[in-house]
Amino acid sequence: MKVFFTYQGKEDKHFLEFDVSSSITVSELIDFESIKKIISKVEHEIILAVNSEILDGVFKPYPHKYRLKEGERVELLRPLTQDPKERRISKT
Repeated sequence: MKVFFTYQGKEDKHFLEFDVSSSITVSELIDFESIKKIISKVEHEIILAVNSEILDGVFKPYPHKYRLKEGERVELLRPLTQDPKERRISKT
């Protein structure tokens, strides 16, 4: 099955596609060498999401328990540089 990995950093952007077995977890996916290289260069806290939903153990399982489904996108999130509410106020 196909799954995707993405990281949109300030300077670099990555969008990778993988053909994997149907029972792979998010933790197993991020152990792939190409993803490890990306993560090793990140200088902020590692926060993972699947299709924009954070794997926090509350609403979505932790990465080691979340089994990916066909077409899902694993995202490495970075901290916001600006508060979205403040940005909207300043544009008006």
